[in-house]
Amino acid sequence: MKINSLRLLVGLLFALTATFIHAAVSEWEIIPDESKLRFTATQNNAPASGEFKKFSGNILIDPENYKASSVTIFVDMTSLSASYSDLKDTLITSDWFNIKLFPTAEFKSSNFNKTSDKTYEANGTLTIRDKSAPVKLVFTANEVSPGTALVEGETTIKRSTFGVGQGEWASTEEIKDEVKVTFKIVAKKKS
Repeated sequence: MKINSLRLLVGLLFALTATFIHAAVSEWEIIPDESKLRFTATQNNAPASGEFKKFSGNILIDPENYKASSVTIFVDMTSLSASYSDLKDTLITSDWFNIKLFPTAEFKSSNFNKTSDKTYEANGTLTIRDKSAPVKLVFTANEVSPGTALVEGETTIKRSTFGVGQGEWASTEEIKDEVKVTFKIVAKKKS
């Protein structure tokens, strides 16, 4: 009888521990109208900028255990906006983003590190044009009001890694290979 009671107690403790651990992970929802995803390339030593107006994601954060946190961001490539219309017309073609064939890009990470008080890194995988490569995001995160967070950060990627800029655009002399990506995400904690 004592062994069965002990087993029951141990089972209950494991169940309660799992419940408390799971309860610490909170889900966050991106507020689209307040969030931005921008990029800047360099063409003939001048900046050429664009923005993706639509993106969404699944964000699970455990501030006590970043290893239990994860994020997946889906970018609607058809929502591309650029600093001038000719740039947008070029970027949507098959030599660049090829949005007809690849309408979505994705960033996925479950590897977070806190590097200072409000500064973090997320090591993950970025997929553009069905080509995936490791990417590290460096960002700050602040709770701006109860249940609302502001995350701002950046990374630099090489467009050639993802097959962006093919044919006559493959050379990195006129358009540099490095592209700076910046983001501002405002998210609300789901209840």
